[in-house]
Amino acid sequence: MPMRSKRRPYPFATAATELAFALAAFACGLFDAPLWMAGLAAISMLAYWSWSRRLVLNRLRGATWMTASGLGAAVIISITAGAYWLGLASGGLI
Repeated sequence: MPMRSKRRPYPFATAATELAFALAAFACGLFDAPLWMAGLAAISMLAYWSWSRRLVLNRLRGATWMTASGLGAAVIISITAGAYWLGLASGGLI
C-alpha cells in the first residue's frame, strides 16, 4: 500500500475562497441587504479562516495563539466591514 501524504491546502484556492467572502459582503452592501447578512458573511469567513489555518494555529500556544487569532479576526472583520461599506457607497454609482 502506498503511503499517503497529508493534503496541502492550495494557496490560490484559499485566496479565492476568502475573496468570495469579501465579494459577498460587498454584494450585501451593494444591494442594501440588512447588516446581519454582512455579519453572517464575516462569521463564515472567520470560521473558514480558522479551519484553513488549523495546522498552524494548533502548533501555537498561549499568548502567541491569542495574538495570531486576535489579529486575524480583527483583519477579517475590517475587510468585511470595508467591503460592506464600499458596497453601500457604490450602490448609486453602479
